[in-house]
Amino acid sequence: MLHRKNPPCNGTTLSDRIVCGAEVSMLTYLLMLVLSAGASTARGQVSAQGASDPSVAQEASDSTTGTQSNYGSDLTARHESPSWLFPITELDKRLPSWIRIGGQYRNRLEGPIGIGFTGTNDFYLQDRLRVRAVIQPKPWLAFRGEVQDSRIFFNHHTPNGNPYEDSWTLWEAYPQIGSSTEGWVDVLAGRQVLLFGDERVIGPSNWLNVGRTFNVARVDFHHPGYKVSVFASSVVPGANTDLHNALPDNNMYGIYGSLQNVVPKANLEPYVLWRVAQANPGLPEEVGHGHLNEVTLGLHWKGTLPSGFDYDSEFDGQQGSLGKYSIGAWAGYASLGKTFRKAPASPRTFLELNYASGTKNQAGREWNTFDQLYPSNHDKYGFVDLIGRRNLVQYRAGIEEVPAKKWRLKQQFAGFWLATADDNLYNGAGAIAVHAHPGASRHVGNELDIVAEYTLSKGLNFGFGYGRMFAGPFLRTTTAGHDYQYPYAYFEYNFTKSGFHFPISTNQPDYW
Repeated sequence: MLHRKNPPCNGTTLSDRIVCGAEVSMLTYLLMLVLSAGASTARGQVSAQGASDPSVAQEASDSTTGTQSNYGSDLTARHESPSWLFPITELDKRLPSWIRIGGQYRNRLEGPIGIGFTGTNDFYLQDRLRVRAVIQPKPWLAFRGEVQDSRIFFNHHTPNGNPYEDSWTLWEAYPQIGSSTEGWVDVLAGRQVLLFGDERVIGPSNWLNVGRTFNVARVDFHHPGYKVSVFASSVVPGANTDLHNALPDNNMYGIYGSLQNVVPKANLEPYVLWRVAQANPGLPEEVGHGHLNEVTLGLHWKGTLPSGFDYDSEFDGQQGSLGKYSIGAWAGYASLGKTFRKAPASPRTFLELNYASGTKNQAGREWNTFDQLYPSNHDKYGFVDLIGRRNLVQYRAGIEEVPAKKWRLKQQFAGFWLATADDNLYNGAGAIAVHAHPGASRHVGNELDIVAEYTLSKGLNFGFGYGRMFAGPFLRTTTAGHDYQYPYAYFEYNFTKSGFHFPISTNQPDYW
């Protein structure tokens, strides 16, 4: 059995603390020791490695079809990395060419203040280890497997469970017939991360310590200028079991396309998603409502304009039924950015507007609350991750800078309102965070986020940030009304030189 019980890191006795401290971050300490020991010799041992190096493990999902591709992409392709930092890369060079090993380790300290908009505070450490193997005996045949171990330590009020902890489980495992980059078609079936477009509809929610994966059967069609994925899937819930059985009778079928030559310097991504689910208390949108039969039609449109402008938009409409209700919901966002390439730090400013419908008449027979499906909400609806894409009106504005080659900064300010005061406030997972309070103000609050990231090398980066949700009239009426603060710091280590999918995303095509 891979599963083992977590040490008593939320215990209050001295013995509990000693036991936990001895076990919690042996990997953390080992990594830091390696980094310290190698730092003195790193200057003389730096070697470049291109994106074509066969020892580079595949670390993330393609933004359109969700197939495996390089985590680092062009954001880190120019970084030189000390070879002592990547023993797995050296191991891969000595293994047969048809087998590759990789993985990633992340460690993050968080100190939330004002949990639940009350006076409750916490401080804890989260770590996550992913280890993968890829066996590719033929160019057209590959077998991929990955395990994940997510833990939380020293917590007092934060639960030992999803989305903070899920010890030693199967993260991905699937065979793939055909190539995702060559030819016309490839087929895969098994457990896999799904990631499409801007991840506002389907993504792995990678910022969370556990994240999200699916049981999938899928066919990808591709040719220069377009990609189309046809899939049937069922989400795998995060739980403390080794393999995780998907929730029964909760399935999503979809067709997701990417058309790159229809509009100049733009990508159009039309899609249709069909979700069906029996009444299940494990599904937040179905609590007390019943069977779900829902179709989502959407279009994601993203591109660049002259003079350093860029734009990003997505619109979704939903029809179907939820128990006795007839579904009629929609959501959309539109953003505009501008990069000042000749200014110091090449700042990019942006403004974005978001809307997701809510249900005005809870006693009626029409359900208008948008189903956010399976998004990666981090950053898009604030870095503190308190708000979901349901019954929401939001604006956000901010600026991103590159003050030095290895630094990235971001500051943003957002305001949140309920689309209707007759519906609830929903959290990032889509569940009810605060019940509706008709007559109360719709203004939930405002959020300030400040984030910094430093890339030491291609496979090692550090970051820290601070977010604060200033409680608005709605929260002051329905809760204790405390502001919520979220300071954090982290480092990420990639076992190979393929880099990372950074928490700060950008539309700048030549960011580094």
